[in-house]
Amino acid sequence: MSEDKKVPQDQKDKWYNNRAKVIFSFQAFPPLGIYALLRSTAFTTPQKWLVVAGLSALIGLIMWSGIMRPVNKWLMTLFA
Repeated sequence: MSEDKKVPQDQKDKWYNNRAKVIFSFQAFPPLGIYALLRSTAFTTPQKWLVVAGLSALIGLIMWSGIMRPVNKWLMTLFA
């Protein structure tokens, strides 16, 4: 808890310094979750890098597996 003493009180009150709210925002609205993670002092730098690596791997897996291919074909028929 020595990190808590380094953070000013007004910074501790910010919504993005609450771990539960950051995790929820990743699930509910990912762009907001990314912003919250970058601004947060509740997570260490290695934890932030771990999340970035995990998200990158997930996106790469989705692209490689072709899971979204049927959705892309359907969308193309809407705009063609």
